[in-house]
Amino acid sequence: MRRRVRFILPGALVLLAGCGQGGGTASAPATGAAGGAASGAVAPRIVSTVPAATLNLVLIGGDKLLVGVSSYDRLFLPESERNLPVVGDYEQLNYEQLVKLQPTVLIIQQEEARQAARLKEFVRDHDVELLNMKFDHVADIWASVRVLGKAAGREAEAERAIARAQRELEDVAVDYKDAEHPKVLYIMDPANNLACGTHTYVDEMITLAGGQTAPVGDGFVTLGRETMVKLAPDVLLIGAPDAMAEMPNDPRLTRWMDLPVPATRNRRVFLVTDGNSQMPSVDIGKNVRALAELIHRNGLGAK
Repeated sequence: MRRRVRFILPGALVLLAGCGQGGGTASAPATGAAGGAASGAVAPRIVSTVPAATLNLVLIGGDKLLVGVSSYDRLFLPESERNLPVVGDYEQLNYEQLVKLQPTVLIIQQEEARQAARLKEFVRDHDVELLNMKFDHVADIWASVRVLGKAAGREAEAERAIARAQRELEDVAVDYKDAEHPKVLYIMDPANNLACGTHTYVDEMITLAGGQTAPVGDGFVTLGRETMVKLAPDVLLIGAPDAMAEMPNDPRLTRWMDLPVPATRNRRVFLVTDGNSQMPSVDIGKNVRALAELIHRNGLGAK
């Protein structure tokens, strides 16, 4: 049975913002309240309801401008900032809280046709710059981070972070250019057997890491055991964001090791434990490097 989803909530509540939820190309802030930091005027007051945007703001040093976040964003903030007010989530905003916070920039990720009339009224009546993020593909990371850098007055930092990430991706490509390209089945949410399919930024990350995403379909798809066996992956990756690092003969892999597929026969079954590994960010170079090391590792998984 297959089920396509737009958001993923693994056990650690890592929200995969952007998966099939494209809000169009990320919108650049117009001159006005949101451009204050860049022009030397009053610093912007940013509310983010998009975890990937929040993480990228942290990575370019713009998180100090955040005055509010969603209930999912706190996971990606430095510990000292995790007491920021919560304004709801990507589906339901607390407008009373928003009015109190007086943001000049509000970050969302939602198709324009699905945006509530109240949201449009709020940003109009309170002169708030609405930034609609898109993180469906790797290229969206570069565009979105540039928009975030402009909004936060961190354009130079954004460009440096993008350049670093692109250099890191080039280095991975060079290091693995002559390696095999194994078929990879990435179970991103093991509690729901939710796998990464094609035409997603995670699929692109697997390709950049020198693998081939198993043909489960487009987007993120729930798989049954029979389908997993038919896919016959060479490498099986199990998402465990923010969990303890993998141990020898890790018991968390036990339920996967009896699948009669090449990955289990060759002991190429691995946990992906980095808390930010599933998020589209300018840390993508580091994340692709980590994926490549797993994808091309020879038989060091659990028995």
